Amino acid sequence: MQKYFENFKKYAFRLELLQEYDVEEEKEAIEKFLKSAKIEPDKEWINIIKKARRRKAIMQRVRVINLPLTDYLKFEIKAYQFNIASGENIYFIYQEEFDKLNSEINYDFWLFDDKIVLKMNYNNKGKFIGFVKIKSDMNRYINLKDKLLSMAKSIKELERWQN
Repeated sequence: MQKYFENFKKYAFRLELLQEYDVEEEKEAIEKFLKSAKIEPDKEWINIIKKARRRKAIMQRVRVINLPLTDYLKFEIKAYQFNIASGENIYFIYQEEFDKLNSEINYDFWLFDDKIVLKMNYNNKGKFIGFVKIKSDMNRYINLKDKLLSMAKSIKELERWQN
């Protein structure tokens, strides 16, 4: 998957739907966060963001959320602050608002430059099991991306939702 992040020219867009992901590399960091509210940046991801910014490409993400937030989402939102500071544009939308779109696309994906879609596959516990490159009907993904970006809220607005 690394090659897709190294080669996009204009943008990479991510839709995240799951309320929890089972990522082995994050487990220790999540435990630490739950005990201390402290978190370390994901240096590898920060480097991907910075490389994209250097070539004048943007990274965007829309995160679908439910309230109350899961512990995983609390951790993830805190971690996003490093991503945002490095140049990734991250937005949030409630599950109910996403559902109103009646989209046939109800899974996580990456969209690169209006040309490549990677459908992200997870098991029922949120463990990543691989991706599939989608080669047809690119306009469905582009249209969903555009709708989501027009509806979603920034992290500052999310903080107001929670208060």
